[in-house]
Amino acid sequence: MVFPVIHSTLDPRALEQELSERYALSKPLRCQLISRANNDFYEVAAGTDRYALRVAKADFRSREAYAFEAAYLHHIHDKGCRVPGPVPAKDGSLFFEVEAPEGIRTITLMHWLDGALFTNALAVDDARVIGRSLAELHLAGADFTSDAARSISASEMVEERMPHLLGMLKSDPDHHDFYVTATKAVQSAYADMEKAGLPRGPVHGDYQFANVMRTQSGDLAALDFDSCGIGYLAEDLFTFIWRSDMEIKDESVNEAFISGYEDLRPLSDDERAYLGLFRVARDLVMSSTFAILINRVGPVPGFDGDFEPFTALTRKHLAAAGLA
Repeated sequence: MVFPVIHSTLDPRALEQELSERYALSKPLRCQLISRANNDFYEVAAGTDRYALRVAKADFRSREAYAFEAAYLHHIHDKGCRVPGPVPAKDGSLFFEVEAPEGIRTITLMHWLDGALFTNALAVDDARVIGRSLAELHLAGADFTSDAARSISASEMVEERMPHLLGMLKSDPDHHDFYVTATKAVQSAYADMEKAGLPRGPVHGDYQFANVMRTQSGDLAALDFDSCGIGYLAEDLFTFIWRSDMEIKDESVNEAFISGYEDLRPLSDDERAYLGLFRVARDLVMSSTFAILINRVGPVPGFDGDFEPFTALTRKHLAAAGLA
């Protein structure tokens, strides 16, 4: 019996051959693995051109989700947004699939972006321009349409992921019961909020500072659109704020981020009324994600230590939203 594989490494030489057949790339062609996680990334050198090749974990998302992401990135890249837009193959396709030992892996050749990712040493002025950059993405995607549907919301993610966390907390009844109660309160509040008709559209889905880069030209670029889809625009703000709450712990950074966003896209009164709900919902999403990642890809930054800070944030924001 061949022992089951969760995550294989694709041969760079075989990938070079596949790329050579599918894409009109310059020669010589070289492919080199540069990182491994939920996605493996390879740097592709084609003559004097550079590209990023993303090889997704097997069965990580649906084919429709990859189709949505590729079409959305292609749309906003064409509109001038600094994003890793997919490179069309000779047949016009924006991604392809190969069969690996553990299942089908989806592969996307993307335009290379050079620069430095932001870290938790983030200044208030940085937060403001990052907020403006998110508003630019939302505005650029306002006219995007796709045959591939992908609706996302924190409420749906909590419903899908929370069982993993509750399973992890079986031996800790106090924390287990808290998350059961918190989840019920947030899901009930979301059901009421959904009647308000808040603005929806294409959202990044994980716009935290580590997914934003200052390029060599000084522009900002957004990376990692794995979680993108059609969702509440205001909810997308809290993908940044959650990571800021965890690592920066400076409310002035969050305020500057929202202010920068509103420089280009002011929030409505209805949206403002639900910011507290969006904040605690993101806490629940990321707390439950902890339980998934620890076994799927092992410890990763932000998910490799004490779980208590996740719970402390959730308790704080649940009370602030009036849901405790």
